[in-house]
Amino acid sequence: MKKKFLSVFFCLCVVFALTPVTVFAAENTVDTWDGSVDTSWYDASSTEFHITTAEQLAGISQLASEKNLNFEDVTLNLTTDVNLSGYSWTPIKKFSGIFNGGNHTVYNMYVEQTEGQSGFFEYLQGAHVMNLTFAQAQVVMPNTNRSFYHGILAGWTNSETIIRNCGVSGSIIADATSSDVPAVGGFIGSCKGNTSIFNCWSIADVTTTSPDMPAMVGGLVGQWENAADGAQIIDSYFGGTVSVAESTTSAAGILGAGLSFNGEVVLISGCVSYGQLKVPVGVEENAVHIAALDEDGQAENCMWPSDGKTGVVRLVVDWDTGTANADPNFDESVCGQAVADFSSPNVIQDLNANAQTEKLWILGINGYPVFSYQTDRIRADYSSVDTAKAKIPINLSLYTDESVSVLNVALDSVKENMCVDNQAEVDAMAKAIEDAIAALEYKDADYSKVDEAIAKAEALHKDNYKNFSQVEAAIQAVVRGKNVGEQAEVDAMAKAINDAIAALEYKDADYSKVDEAIAKAEALHKDSYKDFSQVESAIQAVVRGKNITEQAEVDAMAKAIEDAIAALEYKDADYSKVDEAIVKAKALNPADYTDFSAVEDAMNKVVRGKNITEQDEVDAMSQAIETAIANLEKKPIGSSKPDGPTKPVQTPDFPTQITEGQTDSTTVIKTGDNSHVVLWGSLILISAGIALILVVHRKKRN
Repeated sequence: MKKKFLSVFFCLCVVFALTPVTVFAAENTVDTWDGSVDTSWYDASSTEFHITTAEQLAGISQLASEKNLNFEDVTLNLTTDVNLSGYSWTPIKKFSGIFNGGNHTVYNMYVEQTEGQSGFFEYLQGAHVMNLTFAQAQVVMPNTNRSFYHGILAGWTNSETIIRNCGVSGSIIADATSSDVPAVGGFIGSCKGNTSIFNCWSIADVTTTSPDMPAMVGGLVGQWENAADGAQIIDSYFGGTVSVAESTTSAAGILGAGLSFNGEVVLISGCVSYGQLKVPVGVEENAVHIAALDEDGQAENCMWPSDGKTGVVRLVVDWDTGTANADPNFDESVCGQAVADFSSPNVIQDLNANAQTEKLWILGINGYPVFSYQTDRIRADYSSVDTAKAKIPINLSLYTDESVSVLNVALDSVKENMCVDNQAEVDAMAKAIEDAIAALEYKDADYSKVDEAIAKAEALHKDNYKNFSQVEAAIQAVVRGKNVGEQAEVDAMAKAINDAIAALEYKDADYSKVDEAIAKAEALHKDSYKDFSQVESAIQAVVRGKNITEQAEVDAMAKAIEDAIAALEYKDADYSKVDEAIVKAKALNPADYTDFSAVEDAMNKVVRGKNITEQDEVDAMSQAIETAIANLEKKPIGSSKPDGPTKPVQTPDFPTQITEGQTDSTTVIKTGDNSHVVLWGSLILISAGIALILVVHRKKRN
């Protein structure tokens, strides 16, 4: 990157450097605090004083202005924070003593000088200033001010001045219209000689408004000229904003321009710049994070953002033409490093490794390095808050809305990124969260599953089960009044009831009717029936192991067997012996026997249609015929022929077996001759009458 300073700018710098510095006297404007300035504390015979009020602080400026006191060999100790309330502050004209701020802060300093250098101090010569902070300071350089040096702490410093552990915030606005290339710095306008700056910082907003007049502008120091042995800026940082309006103005974070016309070197070591640099469009190269140094300047161990802007520019001065150009071959990495993430632990580690003060650097609230003594810029320890938050139950829906609301208020009240100075407040936030957590109230437990399980149990018929006592015991074990934090216990109660229900065993179904039906079927002689298969199928369809809830199915099995038994039909009885006996009887000639009526009577008593269970009766019929035949007595020989014609024997009205050669079922009794026709005719009529009587009698029996 190439940077060019216009010749007019460089020439003015040269002229200014070679011209004795004139200190412009400031107007003796006295601003009072509550109407007074207190100088009563000063005693010329004393060498150390304690400044305890704002009026006494204002008295320093008055003594320096009115009595030309520079406080050489005098130590002033500020023992309290001071609020200047925005009243106009007259810079302390010249200070050569020791000012120990005691780590106190001066708030709301307002400086607007129409003439003279700007700052809390106008000029520091051989002074020691330490442990002092300016907050919300406002310094204005109006366009009527022709002076060269403007800063918040001091307009300019000279040899043997040491500044340590000091810092500024606020703003400085310079209109350089009436001045010849002024030096404007957020901390100090210009340093000369062997001024030393240690552990100092600026987060001020530095602005030049004149578009036609160049200036040397730095976030920390505007310009360093004619350095002397020991000139240095050590372990300091800038984190504010530099904005310039003129296109040739040098704008840098730590040092706007380092021009040593006497060949002496100013050293910038261990410094950090992460502020914003704003220059006119087209001259972005004029923005430099650390410094623009001539060949006698030196920077080391510095850090700046890797945002595309240059960290350090080495100026090559052409004294003949009065111009200075950036050395294109200069390697800025010898001065330090560009950093992508300042919050990286390595950044703080590297800074502390090179710092002259042990453990000087620490990560600030803003995510950038600050000093460990800047308790107002270091994040408080939020570990107690984090610990408290970690104790918040994951599921807040378990708690009452009122108690959760208190917790939410405590959480909403947490202010992030408070500083160490407010640690007590941070700890109070943590305690508020802890207290709110302790006060959380559980909602009532949900007993709906328990109630459902109980209702399920009560809907059961306990007498259907072998043992219902476990269900009853589980219901009796229910404890009401649990909260949602004990929901698992309540759910366990519901589960115990449901498990007991699931473990219930029904009583066995009553198979007695089935067994009776089967026994009844087994007692039957299957061969006695036409079709016994339906009974067997009904028995085979019996399913054992049914429980009492399936009793209807079991009863249906019994009924199926009973119905199959009821539907059985016996086989017909065997009449073959009856038929054989009848055929045998019919083959006989009744005339051959003394009395054939018993045979005829036995045949007449035969009843057809009997079934197999009545076989004995049928067999008795055949036996009766056989017995009657066996008991027949034949007539004596010679008396077998009747006197008249033979009358046929009328057989009973039931089928008989017909022997071969017979043409009908009527047996005709043969006669030996045709004598006694009348007698035989009478016998025939008598027989017919008897047969008719027998037929009528038989029909009546049937």
